[in-house]
Amino acid sequence: MTSEQRGHLLAIIGMVSVVGIVFGLTGPLLNLLLERQAITTRAIGFNSSMMALGTLVITPLVPRFLAHMRPTQFLYWCLGSAIVLLLLLKLWPVFEFWLLIRFLMGSAVAGLFVVSETWINFLVTDANRGRILGIYAACLSAGFGLGPLLIEFTGIDGWAPFVAGAALIGAAAVILAITNPKAPEFPTSHSGGLWQFLRNSPIAIMAGLLYGALETGVFGLMPVFGVRIGLTEATAAQMLTAVALGNILFQYPIGWLADKYNPYAVLGLCATIGIAGALSLNMPAGSVLLWPVLIIWGGTITGLYTVGLTILGRTYSSLKLTGANAAIVSAYGMGALISPSFLGTAMDINDPYGLAWGLAILSASFLLVLAIFWRKTSPFSAPAGLD
Repeated sequence: MTSEQRGHLLAIIGMVSVVGIVFGLTGPLLNLLLERQAITTRAIGFNSSMMALGTLVITPLVPRFLAHMRPTQFLYWCLGSAIVLLLLLKLWPVFEFWLLIRFLMGSAVAGLFVVSETWINFLVTDANRGRILGIYAACLSAGFGLGPLLIEFTGIDGWAPFVAGAALIGAAAVILAITNPKAPEFPTSHSGGLWQFLRNSPIAIMAGLLYGALETGVFGLMPVFGVRIGLTEATAAQMLTAVALGNILFQYPIGWLADKYNPYAVLGLCATIGIAGALSLNMPAGSVLLWPVLIIWGGTITGLYTVGLTILGRTYSSLKLTGANAAIVSAYGMGALISPSFLGTAMDINDPYGLAWGLAILSASFLLVLAIFWRKTSPFSAPAGLD
């Protein structure tokens, strides 16, 4: 990798990380505001799922957008749309209107992720792919973790959290403008949709789906879970910071494991720890063990997405890489769409510990998929340069 490519890589990771702060802020902020309105957990989950629906709609269209505009121009459109939509959430705080706004925000954020992750996959090699994607995931997770912390300074009342979020998105656009990275040639021809890549790479795509389900459930409903077990709103939001801290600490080691060993085995390890960590949420609310569990568990489940991206990057050529990245983002969106309603219903049935059982069931389901399809996948060997 040349110094110029490293500079482009840092620019893209920096931009997405700043957007991650806003993404980490928006979920708990809006859901805590809805919780104050005595809306059911199921309805809160449904409102959250609109971002996932937006992801599903936009990702197949990204190659078509890139056929008519440069990748950086597309990123500016996504960033500008996110600023406007975030401010509209405060201007019209109506449940039904938020459904539409969160749908459109999901589309804008998904567009950013598809282009950014494809760009990174173009820049790296098989020898360092897992580790670089691990760094990307760690930086993005750092943004997610800082987002909930902003609530402690801005509160959830008034314009402060919304203006802070809009200013941060503006800062991400400034990073892109100052660095002005040169984008690679993105293929714009049709290279297959979600279902084609699901047939060809079922484990990698399902890893993205599981991560979407787990992350959306955690970032959307964990603050509500925390409040209902007796924590303050600020402390409940800090549970997400603990999860994000684990993401930061664990992504590079997980990426290294995916580079050096069979990535499918790494996915199995991540899912197994995902089950154990979810069940550990049933511990007493005042237990100090809650925080290390959240750190280890959070870092491990994020590894699902890191390893899934690594597998796709090593499987597909540049011609199909945009489609493959769009497919895993679509899978993430599908998981994020299904998860809030499923987990919200679980919490309504067993309030609030249904969240823990629901998260464990999701991870166990992926282990079953992994067992079914493992023998049908091509064996992976470590690329040269790792030993």
